[in-house]
Amino acid sequence: MNNLDKLVERLYSETDFARSIATSVAGIVGLVIYLVQRDWVIAAFSAVIVFPVVRLASARIHERRQRAEKRRMNREDAAENYSRLSEHEQAVVQAFVEAGGAVLTWSQVNALELRGPAIESLIHRELLGTSMTADGMRETFVLDPGLFEAGVARARSAPSNSSSKPTPLRGAA
Repeated sequence: MNNLDKLVERLYSETDFARSIATSVAGIVGLVIYLVQRDWVIAAFSAVIVFPVVRLASARIHERRQRAEKRRMNREDAAENYSRLSEHEQAVVQAFVEAGGAVLTWSQVNALELRGPAIESLIHRELLGTSMTADGMRETFVLDPGLFEAGVARARSAPSNSSSKPTPLRGAA
């Protein structure tokens, strides 16, 4: 009875999601097969065969869900950080978005009409940093990737204020 108590305790104290699901499904499969076939050997073999397959599948599904939840939380945090920025700080973020990347050289930033205090504020908030280009020749500003993504999302959701007309199709009269 002591071994059975240890097995039951181990099953109920299990924290591995995939193993818990696999144990449950394998137990159900074994029980159903036993009730249908009335053969405990076939039921036991069925449970043993089903367990690793279900464990692998449930581990994969659980891992995907955890990654998706983490990405969702990161997006929400970045959107919240973006919404807390001042109008001028948001303008700095949008300048990076319009330039097409989270890294701009100092000369590119200097050419933009951005307020210096907004840039300094982002630096002190640790949302904007400095680095070097890959060739080591120029210094760059590096925007926090999550904040950049929040800026891209904001730019995509903003109504277009472009006054350009669509290009007519060739051959159309």
